[in-house]
Amino acid sequence: MFAATESAGLEEIDGKSDERPIHLAGTTREMFELFLEHTFGRARAGQYTLEELSNFLHFCDMYQCSHTRKFVVSRIQSTRYHFHPAQLINLAIQYNTGAIFPFAFKQLVNTPITQLTAQHRQLLGNDVFTSLVYVQAALEEHRRIVAAEEPKILIHTSDCQDPVGCNEDWHAIWWNGMARFLLDGRNPQPYREAVKRFKDLQFGRVSGGCKELMFKIIEQGAAFNHAEQFVEEACDRLAEKLIFDSSL
Repeated sequence: MFAATESAGLEEIDGKSDERPIHLAGTTREMFELFLEHTFGRARAGQYTLEELSNFLHFCDMYQCSHTRKFVVSRIQSTRYHFHPAQLINLAIQYNTGAIFPFAFKQLVNTPITQLTAQHRQLLGNDVFTSLVYVQAALEEHRRIVAAEEPKILIHTSDCQDPVGCNEDWHAIWWNGMARFLLDGRNPQPYREAVKRFKDLQFGRVSGGCKELMFKIIEQGAAFNHAEQFVEEACDRLAEKLIFDSSL
């Protein structure tokens, strides 16, 4: 093709030499090199930066490279702990990548509002940030209810010699143990970790059978699962509203 152009005396076309490169509008050299790395099997072993992954997604969307897009999304998922959840949510919304949204939103819910900077709030956008505030407020209220209202011992087991004392000590140990773990101002524990620590306490007049029965009820997670389901539902509503195609 290049030889035919020369013999015809036509102007040199793009792509023949480094002096006449092929220009792809909206594509940087770095972005295209990322594409070449993957396409020709030279994908780097190290980590991509967030800017590189964002540029990569932009390139894939621009040129409809669905196979390469799956590769980029898989790299984001495999290194997701290296990025702030606000950054991941911004990528998910900007490039309609629903696969990374649930993880990022759940991580965000566990991030105190006071640790979010103005830049983080800008990345999240008004819809996500407003939902985050409401979700965290609802979860905090639920946590206080769980801490203050222990599951009641409705039926005492055969080895329980003092049902009244059993109830009294169960209430006291819950408040001084489980509630303290959940509401610790400096280091509040997640539900499952709080239960794990709660098990190691001394239970006074609570009989072994009653203790075992109550922990079976606790481990079924009716109260704790409510919080997880609430977060999942909030996440699903946001993804449905903000992400056009959640297949990737």
